[in-house]
Amino acid sequence: MALLQSYLGEYNNRNVNSPMTPSTEAYLPAYNGQLNLASAFVWSVTRIQVFMIEVIDNPSTYGVERKVESELKRLRTDIVDLSQKGSKYQSEASCPQAISRIVNPAGASKDESYLLLDTMTYEGLPYWCSFDLLGRFLSIISPAPQGATHHNFYLPLTLMYANWCRKIAPKAPWMYSCAWAGGKDKQSRFHLGASLGGYSLPKEQGGRWVSILQQARFDILRDERTDAVGLTIQSSTLRSSKRKPIPYGNCAETYPLVHLLRNRDPSEEVYGLAVMLRKLPEAAYNHPQALDTLVRPCSNCQDVIGIWGGKVENFITDDMPENSTTASSGVQSPISPCPDPRASGFALPTRIKWPSPEDDTAEPAAKRVKGPAPEISRKPSHLAKRKDKPQ
Repeated sequence: MALLQSYLGEYNNRNVNSPMTPSTEAYLPAYNGQLNLASAFVWSVTRIQVFMIEVIDNPSTYGVERKVESELKRLRTDIVDLSQKGSKYQSEASCPQAISRIVNPAGASKDESYLLLDTMTYEGLPYWCSFDLLGRFLSIISPAPQGATHHNFYLPLTLMYANWCRKIAPKAPWMYSCAWAGGKDKQSRFHLGASLGGYSLPKEQGGRWVSILQQARFDILRDERTDAVGLTIQSSTLRSSKRKPIPYGNCAETYPLVHLLRNRDPSEEVYGLAVMLRKLPEAAYNHPQALDTLVRPCSNCQDVIGIWGGKVENFITDDMPENSTTASSGVQSPISPCPDPRASGFALPTRIKWPSPEDDTAEPAAKRVKGPAPEISRKPSHLAKRKDKPQ
């Protein structure tokens, strides 16, 4: 209660002249009409945390279904713990980061990473990063409003999410995505996600830590259909600006596609968009600038969309900048009659979307933190999974 009062005190002090207002005609309000996306774009970390508390304390106001109320409480706790001043963010003092982790009981060696993932399970999928957890929180509060489009809802929502990620912890991801699915005359379900980010490299075997994170992201995507076409973490043809391979699963679309496209209802169409952090407006939300952040799906994402029977054209709009495109490697789905957009006459983009250094397969050029590994008993382990959370 004291924490909430502190948050509310700051909110009242900072918002005397800028109270929450109804959505303008340009944008639809989110969460049962309660959230003005353009206004929320500029919120502080304090106000973001106030919002999460308000949603949990007043679920009916925000249109929250009873079945996700307990999950929202868990998500908020995990997000706060993995935000910059959170207990889990700082749990490994020599290497603070937005990734849930433990020190490897086996210790660092040429065959072992110094750090291991400590995952949390939500809707059957492992989560371990505050940015993805925040995306999950924002995605399950309530569905999109009636009449939502990428102009009046999904784009401002995605940029708000990206700006919030930039504020809750350092080393924010480079890319952000929103996918949505819904039938005719139905409110659409949506899901937000971010590319791999938020991690720091331990002095001991930092490259192995990156490999663990990349493998875990790939494992989220892996299923019988990806196996059937020979998709592996090494098979990506996408390259970074340093010409290093970018593995499948690195992209912001990973969680949104898994949640909405992989097992979608046949009556649903799945759409999506992605934005780039470096083009994010610095101050107030501005729609022309927002349009400039849009990027087309990279070849990795096009492959996954096709494998799961989606339509790449549903993830591309006419107002996307021409310099945001990338080529497809043409992996086809064994179950989709037209998995490759070329077969439907759709002109695929041909230029490359350059990712950030944190999207590189090799170890990023980050400053290494120092500090010896603590002396603990040696016990072989590669991936820790939290057991104190309900599955």
